[in-house]
Amino acid sequence: MDKQGTMSTPAKVSGLKPPSKISRPSGVPTKTSPSSAAPKPVPPEKSPGSVTSPTQEGSADFQIGERVWVNGNKPGYVQFIGGTQFAPGQWAGIVLDEPIGKNDGSVAGVRYFQCEDGKGIFTRPSKLSKTALPEKEENGRQASPAPGATAPSEPAPAGTTSTVQGTSIKTSAALNRMSSESVSNISDPDSTKKMKRELRLGDRVLVGGTKAGVVRFLGETDFAKGDWCGVELDEPLGKNDGAVAGTRYFQCMPRYGLFAPVHKVTRIGFPCTTPTKAKSSRRRSTLKKSPSASSISSLSSATSSIGGKPSRAGLLTETSARYARKISGTTALQEALKEKQQHIEQLLAERDLERCEVAKATSHAGEVQQELTLLRKGQDQYAVEMEAKLDQLRSLVEAADRDKVELLNQLEEEKRKVEDLQFRVEEACITKGDLETQTRLEHAHIKELEQSLLFEKTKAEKLQRDLEDTRVATVSERSRIMELEREVADLQLRLRASQQKEDAASLSQQQISSLKAQAQSQEKKISELSVDVESKQKELQSLQQDKSSLEQQLTSLRETLETAEEEKRRTAKTMQELEQSVEQSKKDYETLKEEGECREKELTQVGVRNFIL
Repeated sequence: MDKQGTMSTPAKVSGLKPPSKISRPSGVPTKTSPSSAAPKPVPPEKSPGSVTSPTQEGSADFQIGERVWVNGNKPGYVQFIGGTQFAPGQWAGIVLDEPIGKNDGSVAGVRYFQCEDGKGIFTRPSKLSKTALPEKEENGRQASPAPGATAPSEPAPAGTTSTVQGTSIKTSAALNRMSSESVSNISDPDSTKKMKRELRLGDRVLVGGTKAGVVRFLGETDFAKGDWCGVELDEPLGKNDGAVAGTRYFQCMPRYGLFAPVHKVTRIGFPCTTPTKAKSSRRRSTLKKSPSASSISSLSSATSSIGGKPSRAGLLTETSARYARKISGTTALQEALKEKQQHIEQLLAERDLERCEVAKATSHAGEVQQELTLLRKGQDQYAVEMEAKLDQLRSLVEAADRDKVELLNQLEEEKRKVEDLQFRVEEACITKGDLETQTRLEHAHIKELEQSLLFEKTKAEKLQRDLEDTRVATVSERSRIMELEREVADLQLRLRASQQKEDAASLSQQQISSLKAQAQSQEKKISELSVDVESKQKELQSLQQDKSSLEQQLTSLRETLETAEEEKRRTAKTMQELEQSVEQSKKDYETLKEEGECREKELTQVGVRNFIL
C-alpha cells in the first residue's frame, strides 16, 4: 500500500492545478486511483470517434502549435490552453486555417493570443481531435461505448491491486459515459433521423453543438442543394439576417441568422436528454463532495444502474467496490491527507506569491503615482505655457484683426473714391458726347450761316453795284433835272419875257402852247425821277440794315464757336485729368490690396510659427 501511495504521488504532484480547479470532477479519478502507476490496457482500444471529456489529461494531450481539428471539420493550430475570464474551466484557443472563426484571439477586451480577425475561436479541449472525423461523427459527434466498459470482462487477477485497478477503470469509464451520455443520445442515428422528421418551425435547436437558437426556416434554398435549416440564434454569432444572395427566407436582426444542413441541427429539450443531464449533474456534485474511496462505489453503482439491464460487468463492479472499501480505506485516507497537505502547501505558496505580487504592485503603484505627479506637473506647466502662447496669439490675432479692419476701411474709402471718379468719368463722357453733338450741330449751323453770309454778301455786292449804278443814274438824272429846271427857268423867263414882250412883239399862240407842253413834260419827268430816287434810297437803306444784321449774326456765331471750342478743350483736359486720377486710384487700390495680402500672409506665418512653438 505504501508502495502504491508513493507511486501515485508523482502523478498527483504533476497533475496539481490551482485551487479554483481542484474540485473538477474530471480530476478526482486520476488523483484517487492508484492505477496510474500500473499498465493501462484502455488507451489502445480508444476509437478516434469517441468524445474526449475535458479532463486535465485531455487538455494536456494538446500542445501549443499542434495541428488539430475543431469538431472534426475545422483544421487549425493550438495557440492557447488554460483558464479564461469569459467562462470557467479549461479552454483551447485555436487559429483556424480559414476565416470562419469568431474573433482575433481576444474576447471582451482581453487578449489570449494573436491572429487575423475571423480566424480565432475558443472551444473546449473535448471538441478537439488530432485527426479529421468522418461525416457521420462530424455531424452528430457520435460517441462509441466507453472503453472502460469492456475492460472488466477479462478475468480479474487475484489480489488487492487488481481489484483497485478494475475499480479505477470502471470509475473512469463511468465518468466518460456521464460526460458523453447526452451527446451519444443525441447522436444516435435513429434519434437523429427521428429528430429530422420532428423539426418544426419555432423549435429550440443547437447548431454544431455550440450555437443555440430557434428554427425559422425549413426546406430547400437557392444558394445550395439539399434541405437546410434557418436558425435565429440567441447571440450575434451568425452570418446574416435571414437573407442570402438577395433572397429572404426569414426575418431577424443582423448576424443573428444562420443556415445549416438539417443533419447538423439538433433539437433541444426532448425527453431523452433532460433526465440524463440532471443525473449527470447530480453525480458530479456527489463526486465533488466526497473525493474518497467511498465515492468510487457509489459512482460504480450509479454507472451500473444507468446501463439499463444488469450485466456481468455491473456485478463485478459492485463486488470490487465492496472489497475496495474494506481493504484500501486507509490508503485512500492517507492519499487524501497527502493531497490536502499538498493543497495547503500550494495555497501557502500561492499566498506568498500573492504577497510578493501585492508588494510589487504597491511599489509599482508608488512609482506610477510619482510618474503621474510628474506628468501632472509637466502638464500644468505645459498648460501655463500654452495659455501664455494662446494669449500672445490672441493679442496678435486681435492686432491683425484691427489692422484688417483698418485696411478694410481704407479699401472701402478707396472703393468709394474710385466709384465717385468713375461716376465723374461717366458724367464727363456723357457731357463730352453732348458737347461733341452740340459742336457738330454748331459747325453745321456755322456752315449754313457762312453759306447764307456768302449769299448775302453776293447779294449785298449786287445791291451795292445797283446802288452805285442808281447813284450814277441819280446823278445823271439830277444833272438832267437841273438842266430841265434850268430850261424850265429859261422857258419861264422866256414866257415872262414873251408875256412882257407880248405887247411889244406878237408871238404866235402855237409857240406858247408848245413851250407849255414842253414844260409840263419836263415836270412829269422830274417827278418820276424823284420818285425813283426815293425808292432807290429806301432799298439802299434796307440793304444796309440787312448787312449790319448779317454781320452781327456772323460775329455772334463766331463767338459761340470760339466758346464751344474752348469748352471742348476744357472738357478734354478734364477727361484727361479724370483718367489720370482713375489710374492713380487703381494703382493705390492694387497697392493697398497687396499690402493687405502681405499682412495676412505675415499674420498667418506668425500664427503658424507660434502654434508650432
